[in-house]
Amino acid sequence: MAIRTYTDLPLDDRAAFELACARHGFAPIHFDISGQADPDDPAHSELLVVRRGAWAQAYRVDSRGQWLRQFEVDLNGRFFRLAPHA
Repeated sequence: MAIRTYTDLPLDDRAAFELACARHGFAPIHFDISGQADPDDPAHSELLVVRRGAWAQAYRVDSRGQWLRQFEVDLNGRFFRLAPHA
């Protein structure tokens, strides 16, 4: 199944994504999520691209939910925080 928005995520991943967002003061709607084939992988596994404003990060999708742990590490590191307006 192609992932075009966060609602296309598998139910378990969607719930974990919602919880990770909530733990860091975000809502899922704050992010744009899309899936695409990994151009560097001959088997063309899927990459999940998460965007917020000008910031984007790609995560390799696997059956163990590793992308969710990496997404939360990025949230902890404040990767997706927008710079305050001057």
